[in-house]
Amino acid sequence: MKKGFIALTLAVAMLVMTGCYGSNALFNKVHKWNGTVGDKWINSCVHFVFLVLNVYSITMFVDILVLNTVEFWTGSNPLASGDTYYEKDAQGNQVMAVKNQDGTLDVQVIDAQGHKADLKLQRDADVIRALDNQGRVVAQYSVPAAK
Repeated sequence: MKKGFIALTLAVAMLVMTGCYGSNALFNKVHKWNGTVGDKWINSCVHFVFLVLNVYSITMFVDILVLNTVEFWTGSNPLASGDTYYEKDAQGNQVMAVKNQDGTLDVQVIDAQGHKADLKLQRDADVIRALDNQGRVVAQYSVPAAK
């Protein structure tokens, strides 16, 4: 009976997770939140409590079986919306991005002279488009087909 359960679990895992690594958005949000609770001692205590209560294990389990599978089939993780990205290079150029619920990406680029551009990146199966504030396509990039 035990061998049958293990075989069934492995078979389901192979079907569900085929080619899907995923972004593990739930686990990353919980782990990131833990870093904002307090100073390093409080963060360490919360981390230990989360380990004892299996919070990290449960969030990773939900990520692997549900959210990453949804991300694999739809191209967007439901919990990844609202994620932000910011980077500034040595010359003073900046880029900020926020992932939207619909899978698009709002991007703001500021060059070293202070010139600002607001764009929305939209991806279809084989094309990425950059749209201006009025929704006009200002750039387009063809994505090579997956092999």
